[in-house]
Amino acid sequence: MPRTPKTPSQQELLETKLSELTALIKELSPQARVEISFERYEDEDAHIDVYPPPSANPGEVARIETTIGERCNDLLLDTGLFIVGAVCD
Repeated sequence: MPRTPKTPSQQELLETKLSELTALIKELSPQARVEISFERYEDEDAHIDVYPPPSANPGEVARIETTIGERCNDLLLDTGLFIVGAVCD
C-alpha cells in the first residue's frame, strides 16, 4: 500500500532531523561523508549513509555506527520517522 505524501510540517520535521543527524555525524567524524536518500523500499522515510574516512580505526567506526543506530531508533520512537542509518565502507 503506498504511503500518503507527507504534510509540509512532516517534511520539515524530517529535514530538521536529518540535519541534526548530519551534525551529530560530523561531530563524531568531521571528515566523514554523509549521503541522504529518500528512496523507499518499504516504509522508511529516509536513508542516511555514513562513509568514514579511510583513516578511521575500527573503534571509531563502531562508535559512529552505535550512535547513529541509537539516534535513529530514538527518532522513530519520538517522532514516528523511520530513518535508516548505515555506516558504509
